Amino acid sequence: MAIRRPPTDIAERSGGAKANDIIADLFTGHAVDLLRVEAGQRRKVRTFLAKLERDIVAQLAAIDPTEPVRAAYRQKRLETLLEQVKETIRASYRRTSTEMIGELRELAEIEGAFVAGAINKGVGFHLATANFTRQQLVSLVGSVLVHGAPVAEWWSRQAGDTLQRFTDQMRMGMALGETSQQLIQRIRGGTRNGELITGFMDISKRHADSLVRSATMAVANDAREATYQANADILNAIVWTSTLDNRTSVQCQVRDGLRYTLDHQPIGHDVPWGPGPGNLHWGCRSTSRPETKSWREMGFDIDDLSLATRVSIDGQVAGDSKFEDWLAKRSRVEQDNALGKGRADLWRDGKISYRDLLDQNGRELNLEQLRDITTA
Repeated sequence: MAIRRPPTDIAERSGGAKANDIIADLFTGHAVDLLRVEAGQRRKVRTFLAKLERDIVAQLAAIDPTEPVRAAYRQKRLETLLEQVKETIRASYRRTSTEMIGELRELAEIEGAFVAGAINKGVGFHLATANFTRQQLVSLVGSVLVHGAPVAEWWSRQAGDTLQRFTDQMRMGMALGETSQQLIQRIRGGTRNGELITGFMDISKRHADSLVRSATMAVANDAREATYQANADILNAIVWTSTLDNRTSVQCQVRDGLRYTLDHQPIGHDVPWGPGPGNLHWGCRSTSRPETKSWREMGFDIDDLSLATRVSIDGQVAGDSKFEDWLAKRSRVEQDNALGKGRADLWRDGKISYRDLLDQNGRELNLEQLRDITTA
C-alpha cells in the first residue's frame, strides 16, 4: 500500500512536537475514559442482577416450599420453584447479554474512530482511517474471545452457574429444615446469630463485574487492532501500555512499554505478546497504542522531537518510563504489594531482573522458580 502524502507544511501543523508523543498522550487520557465506560457498564449489569435478585426472592416468597407440613408437598413446591426461577434467570441473562453486546459494538466503533483520530491529531492532518460497517462491527464483537470463549457464551455460562448455585442453596436449605427467611438469606445474604452470611447472588455479581471488565477491554483492544491493520502502511509498531498502579499484574508490569510488530512479534526483547492487552488474564486493564513511522521513513526531511508524558496514579511521568522505572521510585511497602515480598526482595537485591519474572512463554514464575534462578 502506498504511503499517503501529507501537505508540505507538516512541520507547522504538528507544532514541532513528535507525533508519537502526542498520540501517547491522547491514548493515556483515553485509557481513563475506557475505565469510565467499563464502570458504567458494570453499574448497568448490577442493576440487571439486582432486579433478578428481587424477582427470585419474590418467587420464593410466593411459592414458599417450606410451608407444607408433608415432605412430599414441600418437595413438589421446591421443584416448581426451581423450574420457575430457571426461566427467570435465563431470561434475565439473555437480556443482559443482548444489551451488553450492543454496547460493545458501539464501543468498537468509537474505539476505531478514536485510534484514527489520535493518529491524525498526532501527525497534524488526515492520514489514518477507520470505517467499520455494521456487519464488520457485528463480526468483530462476535469473534472477540474472552479467555477462549465468545462474550455471549460467557453470559450463558454465568446464567448456568447462577442457576446451579440457586438450586444447590435451596436444596441444602430445605434439607436443613430452614425457614423461608433463611432461604432468602442464602440468596441475598444477611446476618444470622450475629454472623454475616454471603448470598450466592454476590458471587454472581462479582463474576459479572469481571466479565464486563474483561469484555470491555478485549473488544476495545480488538477494535484497535483492526484499525492498526487498516493503517499498516503508516505504522511502525504497537506499544504495550499497562496501568501504573499496584493492582497491575506482574505479566502486565513486565510488558509495559515493550514494542511489537503489527503481527505481534517482539521488537528488541523476547517477551511474547500472548493473548494481548485486555485479554492476558481476567480483569486485564492493559491496552496498546500505535507508533507511527518517522517523518523520514515517510519521505520527509523532518526530525522527530521531544519526549511525551504519560499519566500514572501519581500524575505525569516521562513518556518513556516503564512500569519498572515507576515501581523503583515507590516505597518498599508498595513494591511488596505490587510484586509480592519475596519477589520484591530478590528484585531489590539485584538477584533477578524484571524479565526474570516471566518464563520464555511469558508466564509468571513462582517464588521458588525465581529463587532457583539466583542459585543456578
